[in-house]
Amino acid sequence: MTTGSFVLPWGMLTLTVGPRGLTRVAFDGPPAPPLTGPWAEALAGYLAGQPLPDLPVDLDGVPPFTHRVLEACRAIPFGTTTGYAALGRSLGLPRAARAVGQALARNPVPVVIPCHRVVGADGALHGFIGGVGWKRALIEHEKQSAR
Repeated sequence: MTTGSFVLPWGMLTLTVGPRGLTRVAFDGPPAPPLTGPWAEALAGYLAGQPLPDLPVDLDGVPPFTHRVLEACRAIPFGTTTGYAALGRSLGLPRAARAVGQALARNPVPVVIPCHRVVGADGALHGFIGGVGWKRALIEHEKQSAR
C-alpha cells in the first residue's frame, strides 16, 4: 500500500493505493508524503478542469448493493448532478433514495467515485463525507470546468 497527499484549493486529500487500485480517499487528514504517479497526474488534470480518468479502484469488501450504487454513481457525467431517487431509479429501484444515500455514505473513494454529484430532489446539498463545503466546491469546480 502507498499513501500520499494531494492539496486542492479546498483542502487536502490523502489517497491510499494498493496493488489492485485505489482503496481509500480521506479528507483533511494528517499529512502524508506528496502523492506521486498516475493518481497525482489525474488529480492535477482534475484541477485543470478535466474529468478524472478511469484508473483502477479496488472496492473489495464493499457490500454488493453498495458496490452497485457506487458503480452507478461513477457513471454520473463530470459537471452534472443527479438526485438520490434518480440514481435509485437507474438501478431499477424507484423507491430506494434513502438506501442509495446510505450506500453513498460508505463510499471509500469519494471524489473518484463522485458521490458529491448526488443531491437532493430539490437540488439541496445533503451529507457528504468531506462535509457540505467540499461537496459545494467540487460541484462548482466541475460545473465551471464543463462549460
